[in-house]
Amino acid sequence: MKFLIAGLGSIGRRHLRNLKALGQQDIILYRTHQATLPDTELCDHPTFTNLEEALAEKPNGVIVSNPTALHLTVAQAAAEAGAALLIEKPISDSLIGIRDLQTRSNKPEDRSWSASIFAIIRSCRKLSALSIQTSSESIERACPLG
Repeated sequence: MKFLIAGLGSIGRRHLRNLKALGQQDIILYRTHQATLPDTELCDHPTFTNLEEALAEKPNGVIVSNPTALHLTVAQAAAEAGAALLIEKPISDSLIGIRDLQTRSNKPEDRSWSASIFAIIRSCRKLSALSIQTSSESIERACPLG
């Protein structure tokens, strides 16, 4: 299985260490080189500064751990490329674009997760209670409370 980690700040690096601890070796990196942390633990992995080039490597899963304001751009492109998603919390800094991501990853074989499911459940309950700009049915589909 091939993984792409987008964003190599402290959280992205933790995901990298966790994948390695689980025995995963086919890991590629997408970064802008704006992190202030040393690059020593990253040098064993192919690194891309262009998202399209990174996604052309056909990762099975993409971990989105770049700055929150950039989450949706990476997640939408990764979903379009057919990759499973793990998006760090919060999913975005805005509701704009959430519906587009939901549409792109709305097939039964698609998989998307947020790194903090309990925060998502609380947020979904609040959205359901407020019925913000959507129907309760679509909120339930996006945020199953089981």
